[in-house]
Amino acid sequence: MEQVEESFYFINDQKTPVEDTTVFNQLEGKTIYEVIRVQQGIALFLEDHLERFKASAAATDLFLKDSDAAITQRIYQLISINQVTHKNIKLILNASKGLLIFFTKTVYPPQTYYLNGMHTTLFKMERTDPTIKTLRNDYQKAVLAEREKQQAYEVLLVDQTDHVTEGSRSNLFIVKNNKLYTSPAKNVLLGIVRKKTLALCAMLGFEVIEENISVSKLVEIDGAFITGTGNNILPIQSIGDLTLHSTNNPIIKALMSEYTNLVATYINEHQAIDSHI
Repeated sequence: MEQVEESFYFINDQKTPVEDTTVFNQLEGKTIYEVIRVQQGIALFLEDHLERFKASAAATDLFLKDSDAAITQRIYQLISINQVTHKNIKLILNASKGLLIFFTKTVYPPQTYYLNGMHTTLFKMERTDPTIKTLRNDYQKAVLAEREKQQAYEVLLVDQTDHVTEGSRSNLFIVKNNKLYTSPAKNVLLGIVRKKTLALCAMLGFEVIEENISVSKLVEIDGAFITGTGNNILPIQSIGDLTLHSTNNPIIKALMSEYTNLVATYINEHQAIDSHI
């Protein structure tokens, strides 16, 4: 069951009080979703998220009748009427019920994780159709149970050939010999923060190699981090028993700093959007 928070949400173009969540028990057929981070009242990289949302809809033969402008208007209406400044907003497109937009329960990493890194663990599991954000309750339950069992913030998925592909809710980047490695685009969800990180790497002149990462080679790496809507760029302190010094790595430090600047610039450029809606 989805955790719908704040006071109001949208069922298509109908503003609905959160006390009435019966629609979430009536979702039948194909379902895709998108999660967008709201920071300082701005929906971060909304254009990129809507582009991916439409691509997921097309790939699953779901009909999205609403324009980008209409969806953007509803999102900023929700931000305004719920008086939200920092929280994730979720879009669900369902074959039977249409488009739902709502604020969802949000837990961001503590600041200590950005300063010291966080703990991850390996988990033998592959996501089907990894490039499409579809709701899969069995997958979500499995990775959540493993995170709790291992007391890990994130689990890194390992495929049948013993290669690390991505995080359960994030993309993975590894640094080795002043180069960055990440899984090929066709094998993972094309995260928005991943996209922005790749652009920053190009701007800073960091070489990125899209290559499968063998579990056996992890002991040779210099550092690692994950990227994601709820995490931004988050350094990894440990993978199972392997300790990393990611927060001291100059490449990771530079990317974290430049991403923070990128977000600040986006927010400044879009501060006036909600006043025009």
